Amino acid sequence: MIFRSVYLSSLAIFMMGLTPAEATKVLRVPFEGTVELGLSPYIIRAIRYAEENKFDALILDIDTFGGRVDAAVEIRDALLDAKVPTVAWVNKRAISAGALISLACRKIFFSPGSTMGAATPIQAGADGAKDVEKKFVSYFRSEMGATAEKNGRSRVIAESMVQAVEDIPKLVAKGEVLTLTDVSALTTKISDGTADNFDKVISFLSLEGSEIEVFKINWAEKIVRFITDPTVSGLLMSGGVLGIILEIQSPGFGLPGVLGIGCLALYFFGKFIVHLAGWEELLFLMLGIFLIGAELLFLPGFILPGITGLLFLIGALFFSGISPKIPLDLSFPHVESQLRSMAIGSILVVLGAVTMYRLGLRYSRKIPMVLDSALPSGAGRSSEDELELKSLLGKNARLLTDLKPTGRAEIEGKTYEVVSESGFLENGLAAKVIDVSGVRIVVSSRINSSPRSS
Repeated sequence: MIFRSVYLSSLAIFMMGLTPAEATKVLRVPFEGTVELGLSPYIIRAIRYAEENKFDALILDIDTFGGRVDAAVEIRDALLDAKVPTVAWVNKRAISAGALISLACRKIFFSPGSTMGAATPIQAGADGAKDVEKKFVSYFRSEMGATAEKNGRSRVIAESMVQAVEDIPKLVAKGEVLTLTDVSALTTKISDGTADNFDKVISFLSLEGSEIEVFKINWAEKIVRFITDPTVSGLLMSGGVLGIILEIQSPGFGLPGVLGIGCLALYFFGKFIVHLAGWEELLFLMLGIFLIGAELLFLPGFILPGITGLLFLIGALFFSGISPKIPLDLSFPHVESQLRSMAIGSILVVLGAVTMYRLGLRYSRKIPMVLDSALPSGAGRSSEDELELKSLLGKNARLLTDLKPTGRAEIEGKTYEVVSESGFLENGLAAKVIDVSGVRIVVSSRINSSPRSS
């Protein structure tokens, strides 16, 4: 009996030795283009996927000139906290924010001829760096140093990629900015090896024969990256504001309002997804639109609601471009960038409004402003009709809708489409026809109104 137990135990151990070892898995994550906030959800999702599926390594295939510091910091934090071994393969370049992300990985390999560094976040002007710029440079230099130190690399070398605080022989002079090649990165022990292809990286990690899976960006992340692109988000912001302005100036609710709300919804959706806009910015946006609408529709001339609403709207748009993870006094590059975007957006809004106004004046003579009910059924707009409209000059009108500045009015028992001379006029107000240009009927408040000479 004892012999049988020993025999079975030995056989079980022998069979366990014959069982093939579980295959190793490597996740390859392409990392190309600008580092922006639409990219960070993709990298964070890749890390979570690698952790949940127990990959043996996550390799970032990096080729970037850098980008937003707040996006790089978010990716850096996720890499440092990752429970899966992380590897950076600098495949051509890891410049600026790309250098911080590379340093956050446990291993770094370079392809021949690749570069890494040049991480100064702000370029000094002709008069030297301003105090706030120096403060930001100091902050980012510390981020680089602490990240390198966390993974056992030289803090001095990493900080020198932002600004060298001391001479490093054969590398960089004090006050200059360091950029490493694959050779200098190896000699300074920033790099763990030079790999001319991905298989060589796998070989360095002793993971030959591993199952390789390439992580791909999904459609939702593509959309977020597109609408958070600085150019696209600037156009969405401008289109949204212009649409709201045009809608407020038009009777009823139509295409400008739909497009304006749609543009602002897309703008804030993108910012909300990448954690730039929170509920506070959305609340500011809604309050701003509500107060501006109240000023124009219900409290014309009161001024205070309109100004307050405008400030809320500006605040929502401004803070939606600033990361809440970095203190405002350290966010100078993003503050400057957002102010520039808002300035360009304001110019586009003004140009758009002026263009729409001029187009309205140009084509208003060709567009019948009198409603069908005012002319016989099937009648065209003949010269007799225009003469009839001319006869309305100086007549009294009763407004049937608010004029913002267009709307409807009853004149001589008929309903006409009219336009206000001075912007908003309230429904029910007594008015007078002061000008008829073609089929365009202009009215003004009966007080101090006099017909124009034609």
